[in-house]
Amino acid sequence: MLKRITYLIPPLIGLMVAAMVYIGYRADLDNHAQKNHARVLQVLNETRATLEASLGASVHLIGSMEAFLKVNPEPSRAEFEVLAGSLMADVPAVRSLMLARNDVVTRIFPRPTDGKVLGRDLSKVGPVALRTLVQRAKETGQRQILAQEQHSHGVEEITILAPVHPSGGKGSDGYWGLVCVRIDGAAFFRNAGIGLSGNDVILAVRDGGLLATETVLAGDPVVFDMVPMVQTIRVPSGEWVLAAAPGGGWGGSPYSAAILFGGGVATILIPASLWAVVAMILGRLKDRERYYQLVHNAKSIILRINMDGDIVFCNEYAEDFYGYDPGELLGKPLVGTLVSRKSLEGKSMRRYLDRLLNNPSAHPFNETMNIRKNGEIVWVAWANDSVKAGDGTVAGLLCVGTDITDRKLMEEALRQREKQYRLLAENVTDIIWGLDADYRFTYVSPSDEAVRGFKRYDVLGRPITDFLTPASRRIFEDALRVLDDADGPQGPGTSVTEDLEFICADGSTVWLESHLGTLLSEEGERIGLQGVSRDITDRKLAEALRDDVERMARHDLKTPLGAVISLPEEIRKIGRLSAPQEAMLKTIENAGATMLELINRSLDLYKMECGTYVLERTTVDVLDVLENIKAEALPQIREKGISMGIEARGGPNPGSAVISADAELFRSMLANLMVNAIQASPESGSVSVLIELERDLTITIRNQGEVPCSVRDTFFDKYSTSSTARGSGLGTYSARLIARTHGGDINVETWKPGETSVIITLPQ
Repeated sequence: MLKRITYLIPPLIGLMVAAMVYIGYRADLDNHAQKNHARVLQVLNETRATLEASLGASVHLIGSMEAFLKVNPEPSRAEFEVLAGSLMADVPAVRSLMLARNDVVTRIFPRPTDGKVLGRDLSKVGPVALRTLVQRAKETGQRQILAQEQHSHGVEEITILAPVHPSGGKGSDGYWGLVCVRIDGAAFFRNAGIGLSGNDVILAVRDGGLLATETVLAGDPVVFDMVPMVQTIRVPSGEWVLAAAPGGGWGGSPYSAAILFGGGVATILIPASLWAVVAMILGRLKDRERYYQLVHNAKSIILRINMDGDIVFCNEYAEDFYGYDPGELLGKPLVGTLVSRKSLEGKSMRRYLDRLLNNPSAHPFNETMNIRKNGEIVWVAWANDSVKAGDGTVAGLLCVGTDITDRKLMEEALRQREKQYRLLAENVTDIIWGLDADYRFTYVSPSDEAVRGFKRYDVLGRPITDFLTPASRRIFEDALRVLDDADGPQGPGTSVTEDLEFICADGSTVWLESHLGTLLSEEGERIGLQGVSRDITDRKLAEALRDDVERMARHDLKTPLGAVISLPEEIRKIGRLSAPQEAMLKTIENAGATMLELINRSLDLYKMECGTYVLERTTVDVLDVLENIKAEALPQIREKGISMGIEARGGPNPGSAVISADAELFRSMLANLMVNAIQASPESGSVSVLIELERDLTITIRNQGEVPCSVRDTFFDKYSTSSTARGSGLGTYSARLIARTHGGDINVETWKPGETSVIITLPQ
């Protein structure tokens, strides 16, 4: 409730500030309006007085002339000019003074140069308004005034007519004529300050007499639309309306915007500032509460030690952890209560604490053996920092501890296991080694030196491929691909065992049967390999000896095979053979040729295995080779009812595919794979061959039927065959060997159910 009331204070103060700003704003408007009214009224009065004085002077001039004419109705021209000149000297705005006997101009001062005005009948010649004015003056016997608007900028001339009756009668009785005064309208009104620019009060005069036509005589007509202050000026036979208004209108004060802006800013800033202060104060109170909760409920030991080494603060977790009651630890020395007096090495912990108090930055982190109230030993990792007094001196030590007892026990268990592992690894005859993610040696057991002769420092940090023969490097890379396919985020999926030929320190080689397994991170990424190798050089030598014996036997068989192949032809030369005899000779001849081809192919495979086979490259049309193989296998295709299609894509010439290869080996490779696909395909199945020529030549042989699970991992191994197959198991082995001899490779895909794809990739 208190917090809610506190948060209401800033908006209430904001409302008060807004009310004060509004009051000030209204007061400024009223003050400004009063000043405007006072200023406008003053100017209005001054202008009215000036206009009335000017009109009075003109009327006085007419009155003087009327009095003169009553005494001397027929003045001479000289008398008239002398009197008119003296009268007009005090009225500078008057242009001329005329006498019109019986409405006809007889005298005029100053005398015009053209003389056209003299003799003009004012009641018959001239503007209609002037004639009407003459008629009205004669009828009423009163003076009349006319403001004539000659252009859009205001009144050009003001005419005052006064009828003269020497006998004092009205109307036509005793009518003598007219006295006419012509006044310069622009000068007349300018002398009164009307129509001048730059004034902060603008003025305008409008005719409001009996002949009023709402004509603005002088000034800006817009004044009458500005709710002006007006005064009436009496003029002969009518009245004028004088209006005044401020130059900027009756608008707000020039300070209004500043008052509103400043007041708005104050209305926002003052409550916002108060709100920020309130929020900061409440936030600090909340932070203090949170800090209290954090300190006392944190799952860490928090202690504060004074310079004497006594505990002056501890949180609830520390009391629970050590088994003490609330407040029981306060005032007790740290050493001897929670920390033993001697470390495991026998050093004084009190001296260590004194050094820590004098220089906390020297030991920001440490681990100590602690004692609970019940005597149980625990281990705590401490983070230490100094507590400063107001003058900047060190007043104590703040220690935050974490229970590491379990970690210490595990570390001790790991040390024991490491001892056992090292004892095992360093005493077995097998070689135990480890690789990092870049396949560099991180560990190798001492038995490696006994087998290969390398010192440990000669091996650690170097990649394993530096110690493998070229053929074994390819085997190692194949093993890595197998591990990549099997590994996943759940951990190593499988391990592989390969026979690898390692290089020894003296340049010789040794065969090691190596069992490889991956080491994965928590994200499932490979971070290294673990391997165990066993020397199988003797076994490899025995296998090589057996292969040599077989090769020698095959070589020796070629001599008697020559006789078997050539003797049928010699027997034919003797003649007199029956058809059955001819057929038997043909069978013997074909069998010998087949056996010779097998022996030659076996020797070629051996050369390819050793890397000594020399390719005899020629230009080979892949489509022709495939069509010939298809024609040779036509009986099998028809027998099983298999549909077979061959398609070529890409290349400079669509529909053709040409490559540089050893023609015999290339044909043998494709024939082995095509025959395998036809044999593996079920009855009425399909076999398709897709040739793609891009950067490399890719041939995909796809057939229905799956590779048995038992031979998928050994599909390209030597002598690998399923229990139902009738072949020797050399077809796929020799095909991959031929592809690799050409610088390419062969892979098999069995991920799609009910289908097998063999993909051959060869460089062009």
